[in-house]
Amino acid sequence: MSKYSWIIAAICPALLIGSVIVYFLKGYCLYLKIKKDPVYVKAKIVNYIPGSPNNMGKVDIAITYTFMADNIVYTKGKENLTIDTRDLNKDHIGKEVPIVYYRKDPNFCKIDIYDESLRN
Repeated sequence: MSKYSWIIAAICPALLIGSVIVYFLKGYCLYLKIKKDPVYVKAKIVNYIPGSPNNMGKVDIAITYTFMADNIVYTKGKENLTIDTRDLNKDHIGKEVPIVYYRKDPNFCKIDIYDESLRN
C-alpha cells in the first residue's frame, strides 16, 4: 500500500489545482464571449440572499435577476454582488441592476460591476 501512496499524494493536489484553473478559464471565456458584442441593459432583482458582513462593512449578496432581450425573458441566478452594509436596505426585490450580455446569445450574461450606479 505504501508504494502507491505517492500517487494519491500527487493526484489530489493536481486535481484541486486543475479544477481551480478550469473554474477561472470558464469565467474568462464568458468574459471574452461577452466582450465580442456586448449589450448593456438593466435587470430587475427577483430574489436575493444576503451573506454576513466582513470587517470592512462589505457584504456579499447572491441575487437572481431577470431581463428582457428580443421579447424573451431571461433569468440568471446565484450571481454575487458585493455591497456596503449600509446599502443593504437599498437592494430589494424589483430594484434594477446593470448587466451586460452577449448580443447573439443572451444566456451569456453577467452583472456589469463597472457601471457607475454600483460604485460608491
